[in-house]
Amino acid sequence: MWLKSTRADTVSAASDSLKTLEGTVLGLLGLLLGFSFAMGVSRYDTRKQLEVDEANAIGTTWLRTDTLEAPARDFERQVLRDYVRARIDFFSAGTDATALQKSLAETGGLQNQLWKTGADYASTHRDPVTALFLSSLNDTIDDAEKRTAALENRIPIAAWVLLLFISASASGLVGIGISRRSRPLVIVLPLVVGAAMTLILDLDSPRSGFVVVKQESMERVAAQMNAPAVLP
Repeated sequence: MWLKSTRADTVSAASDSLKTLEGTVLGLLGLLLGFSFAMGVSRYDTRKQLEVDEANAIGTTWLRTDTLEAPARDFERQVLRDYVRARIDFFSAGTDATALQKSLAETGGLQNQLWKTGADYASTHRDPVTALFLSSLNDTIDDAEKRTAALENRIPIAAWVLLLFISASASGLVGIGISRRSRPLVIVLPLVVGAAMTLILDLDSPRSGFVVVKQESMERVAAQMNAPAVLP
């Protein structure tokens, strides 16, 4: 609006070129917003699926402890109870860096205990049943790293900078073409783009915001582990 009021003749003479440029920039902005939204949704869906995958892997490992003999069976079960709680705490820690590091360290320690006990047991029980237990335990450990990596997989900062730059440019070009009588309309495009970018940022921020992956599957596995044993 300022440019139009101070350089009215220049703006009027270049109105056709400005309209062309405005359409091009708006098209590019829409394309980038669409790609960014797709990236955010894709990452959110991946994190949801990995939560289910890890819960299934832990649940399978828990069920296969029935094939072990005491005391390995009892030790593995107790560590698995602690492990699933540590995993839930890790994804419930939010943005607290200290709590995250503590939970990661606890997860690593519990994984070492689970694997060492399983490997020691397998050294004296070389049979297909024990191999299945180790396979599910390996999946449990792998899925933990996959979920951690999925949390770290974010839209690059460079993409956000480019998106902000093009958004500002598009808003400026639209503002030039709006008459003084329609000044309130100047804020419409920034509001719409801002709302879209806020949603994308929320989808891309797994530890904060309104759109987060709930730990329902993990909670059900924890409840299963702590349920009273059913006597025959």
